[in-house]
Amino acid sequence: MGGADGDESGGVHEASRPSATLLLADAEATVDAHLDVVPAATNVLVVTTGRSMRDVVESWRRRAGIPATLGIVTYAEFDRSASRDAGDASPPARRSLSGGDITLTSMSDPSNLQRLGTAVTLHLDEWEDTDRETLVYLDALGPFIDASDTESAFQFLHLLVQSAEQLSAEVLVRIDPEVVDERTIRTVQSLFDAVLEPEADDIDFQTLLANRRRRFVLRALLEESSVGLERLATRLARREADTEWDRAYTALASIHVPRLAEAGVVTFDRENGVVRLADGNWSVERLERRLDEEFDD
Repeated sequence: MGGADGDESGGVHEASRPSATLLLADAEATVDAHLDVVPAATNVLVVTTGRSMRDVVESWRRRAGIPATLGIVTYAEFDRSASRDAGDASPPARRSLSGGDITLTSMSDPSNLQRLGTAVTLHLDEWEDTDRETLVYLDALGPFIDASDTESAFQFLHLLVQSAEQLSAEVLVRIDPEVVDERTIRTVQSLFDAVLEPEADDIDFQTLLANRRRRFVLRALLEESSVGLERLATRLARREADTEWDRAYTALASIHVPRLAEAGVVTFDRENGVVRLADGNWSVERLERRLDEEFDD
């Protein structure tokens, strides 16, 4: 990525997912749907200016599990080696962390995009011969634009997308339209295969799955897509030996099934007492994976 420019990449991989995606989302918007990967089969590189190594690792642990290989390039872990990186011609230093195949690269100068490009390239080159998918996720472009300028950020992104395409890797870059002006967004979006905005009603699976009874309902519906509420209550009461049927029925009918229906994950036919999985902009496979990997109940 530190070399000369090449032709711009506008093609899309033969796979169903685009190779380079620009996500227009503010800092509070969920990006889980766009980081929907199989952790055990994916190399992931996260570039962040504001999140610590611990924050990144924990977010992936909650999301779907730690990737097979996780690289973190962060400007939030200031140490002596990072403080020297702006004027250091040597490759950015990486150190291995415990808890999996995780490496940390500490940086301090977000205006030095050439050095950031070198850090990214080191990971991509190392992963080139693996049989896993590769995802590069830059969680906020705005700080790099602020620290340098639009033209420098454009050149960095151009080389990032080009390098990733050559190695069959995917790139996801988030940009906050409340922070970055529309003209700059139009300039950089020409480099990407897809430009996406999260739906206003994106499902917050983390909150939904925090309750074990809602997890019970969803597991039941993954086994059979339509279930009577009375039958669900019977199964729940049997599962919770100290819960009477009427209390299980009331909890499901008054609290948990309506909450799932409000989120758009299920439909609830109150008149006939039937609960069904809903069609929508979410992935059954992702739901199954989160239930299987994050919860053992």
